Amino acid sequence: MALSGLELRRAKRELRSLEGSVSLVLLKDGDEKLENEMKEFARTLAKLSDRIKLKFEKSPAQTPALAIESIGRKAVIYRTLPAGRRLKPFLETLKAAAKKELPEVGLKLSNPGREVELLIFTTSVCPHCGKVVKQCNLLALSKNWIKSVVMDVLAEEKLREEYAVAATPTLVVDRKLKLEGEASLDEIVDAIEAVLDRRRRREVVRHMLAKGLAEKAGEWAVREEGIAEVLVDLIADQNMRVKIGAMLALEELFKASPEMLERLGSAFEKLLNHEKENVRGDAAWLIERAKKFI
Repeated sequence: MALSGLELRRAKRELRSLEGSVSLVLLKDGDEKLENEMKEFARTLAKLSDRIKLKFEKSPAQTPALAIESIGRKAVIYRTLPAGRRLKPFLETLKAAAKKELPEVGLKLSNPGREVELLIFTTSVCPHCGKVVKQCNLLALSKNWIKSVVMDVLAEEKLREEYAVAATPTLVVDRKLKLEGEASLDEIVDAIEAVLDRRRRREVVRHMLAKGLAEKAGEWAVREEGIAEVLVDLIADQNMRVKIGAMLALEELFKASPEMLERLGSAFEKLLNHEKENVRGDAAWLIERAKKFI
């Protein structure tokens, strides 16, 4: 796929200021049409700057992709063509990867000793996706244990259904916690921290409920052990929005996984013996409500 005149001019302007060399890797396999489009796209960019080095490798995922390589690792993976509104954050990422000093973002994050994957579902016309993509890409460049994977929501049917993606941008952190909409860098970093550090989970879940994201908290509880217990504990929260959100999230959880009621027995027992009558009543009501789904 050739760049449009406007896109070509933007690429020339952005790539003119590359501070160092950067490798663009075409991971070949799977969809031949997409692979050829990516090859043409990569070669076009390489002609615009001799600082862009092209490499060709076989894709381990059996699907074509473009990878931006930084310090010997494929930090950013595009499983879709960086065209349309995806082009700007792609070029910005190339420029950042070419710098001798990588961007310092997400400074409070500590290396967990394993890779954490950020999956970003986008469309080529989404006006809000670029900001989330750029932030995830910069995190991946700055942390050698984070990988940013940019995808087209329509092309990824299996993953779209698995994570119930209904809008773009949607970010899935470590295949556990889902953020919808134009998440800020702080929200993304908090989500990564929450997935990695159990001590932060209550704080992050409470923040989600306070923002009215009860459904998302319930989805996280389905995927991640320990979140349901946090939700039960938050039934006793003094903030009414948090309390109601926790009950709604648990109700959704019980609809999806009725067996969770038995697993949460000890957590509910604590609330049934709570000093406040209204907390005891809320817990008892939710238990009876959950039994209807068994």
